[in-house]
Amino acid sequence: MSCITLVDYDSCWPSLFEERAPAITALLSPFVNEIQHIGSTAVPGLAAKPKSISMR
Repeated sequence: MSCITLVDYDSCWPSLFEERAPAITALLSPFVNEIQHIGSTAVPGLAAKPKSISMR
């Protein structure tokens, strides 16, 4: 069983997602209509595990 590491909230997470979202969307556009920043890294002030992205 692997361990999950939580880290303190980083105020850069939202902007990192916004920076990377267009490239991710372009790569996945034939298969995915939308990506969203979800999970614990999307909640300001909350300790979190690695970034979560939802694709539809």
